[in-house]
Amino acid sequence: MNYRHHKIETENRNLLDFIRQLAEGKFLIPTFQRQFVWEPGDIVSLWDSLYRRYPIGSILCWNTTIRLHVHRRIGGFFVPENGGEGAGHHVYILDGQQRSTSLVASFYGGAGRVKEHYDVDHTVHFDLTRGEFFLEQDYFRHRWESDPAFLFPVREAPGLPDDYVAGLTGMKGYGRKAVENFAQLKYMFSEYPVPLIHLRGFNIADVCSIFERMNQSGKRLENLDILIARGFRNYATVVEEDFPIS
Repeated sequence: MNYRHHKIETENRNLLDFIRQLAEGKFLIPTFQRQFVWEPGDIVSLWDSLYRRYPIGSILCWNTTIRLHVHRRIGGFFVPENGGEGAGHHVYILDGQQRSTSLVASFYGGAGRVKEHYDVDHTVHFDLTRGEFFLEQDYFRHRWESDPAFLFPVREAPGLPDDYVAGLTGMKGYGRKAVENFAQLKYMFSEYPVPLIHLRGFNIADVCSIFERMNQSGKRLENLDILIARGFRNYATVVEEDFPIS
């Protein structure tokens, strides 16, 4: 067999650009990736890894002109259906759904669905005095220890001026550590490289096989999943909530 038309390309995408493109629907989630299952602690740990410049693994994408049935909501969060590189082109995430969904949900905030839980607020904040990420539910605990000026949602960080901390001189929590933590946070958004792997020239059968082999639980795709992946075309009419959560 000749598989030389299968192309594997790699690139690094700026963290902030990647998050914004996810929210704009430039990347789509096929329905054979059904659930957003990460716990709040997993989301905080992801941000901490980014902050420390630890590797978080690559995001595997399939670039194609084929239209698949996709999730319009990931983890309960609405995602547009732009999906790609231009008219008729779509980019599907085959591996990295949990990380991608976590980034969008926690950056933009708001309530969504995780497993059987509804209305979970995923907003992630940053504590400048401690250099820690935390969820909305823990805000008042941090508020007790630090001035509110040192606590803010991560989505606000890219827009804050570089001398933001200098304006907090004299407040409870100000010090060299706060200055360094803020500089590292800004650096994370502007310089952290999210590694993307792009597959081009692969058909649906290839992609289903790849997904089955990569599935961490070792489960093969069920017949319904494969039918959805191969058969649906009008993906704007069916959403994630049409399928039960197991």
